[in-house]
Amino acid sequence: MPHNLVSEMNAEEISIPVPWGHISAKMYGSDSLPAVLCVHGIQDNCDTFVTLLPLLPNDYHYVCIDLPGHGGSAHFPPHVPLEFVNYIGSIKWVADHFGWPEFVYLGHSFGGQLGTWFSGIYPERVRCLIVLDTMGPRSVDLDSTPVTVRKRIDSAQSLHRRQCGRQAPVYTFDEAVAKMMAGRRSKLTNESARILARRGLIQVDGDGDRYTFASDQRLKLEFHPLMEFGQQERVLRNVTCPVLFVLADENTARYSTYLKDAYEFNSKRPNVTVAVVNGDHDVHLNYPDRVFSLVTNFLQKYCKH
Repeated sequence: MPHNLVSEMNAEEISIPVPWGHISAKMYGSDSLPAVLCVHGIQDNCDTFVTLLPLLPNDYHYVCIDLPGHGGSAHFPPHVPLEFVNYIGSIKWVADHFGWPEFVYLGHSFGGQLGTWFSGIYPERVRCLIVLDTMGPRSVDLDSTPVTVRKRIDSAQSLHRRQCGRQAPVYTFDEAVAKMMAGRRSKLTNESARILARRGLIQVDGDGDRYTFASDQRLKLEFHPLMEFGQQERVLRNVTCPVLFVLADENTARYSTYLKDAYEFNSKRPNVTVAVVNGDHDVHLNYPDRVFSLVTNFLQKYCKH
């Protein structure tokens, strides 16, 4: 594997102001280099990329953010359901903060979904798009719209009632890591879980090994767009930049079920490359050696200025 200057040794922690508070981020490499915005998945944080980045080319400026309600970033205003479009808006706040006329977008899971939509809504801003193990977001069947909207309102209000006056559960670091691994559908190695936990926990004041989870509890509820695929397709058609989808072979069943339409649409696009690697949803973090060459080759071929 190539040696790279990108490492935790030279990561710079920054805070980006946004109207509801701030977005926490880590920067790697000189800001005079082409920008790569790295965006994680739901209930993860920007450290999902710490094993992959050292293997990627060092002639880019990597900016890894904590999405709102994750890691060190402020949560969206409370007491209302989360909205997919507000997360797209948070990406634009970041890009505008840096004044990037265009940039490379690298996203995992939910972060990749946001990148696909951002690239369709602001196609002039994204030079190329790299998506790790998703082709979503899932669509909503037209006939189920009233039931889906009702469920979202009721679920958000129920969650609010349960949380009122309730102290967040407290764990030791090892307990939190074990809970994270047990509650996750995909398979995290112990080391990967510890990487995410270091940024995903908040230390309880006055106790050296007592933590609560930092993530917004509303992230456990559904908030993908309330659109059938025909509407989503109008966005995806606008994605004209080169696109790389890196899919994990242990997680491909969904492309014949609820993501079938997205897979069939994207895989036929002339600007899209689809590659499959051995592993589960978090293969980029667990086994970055299986992913880095695909990302590197794509960056060097399509994303150079």
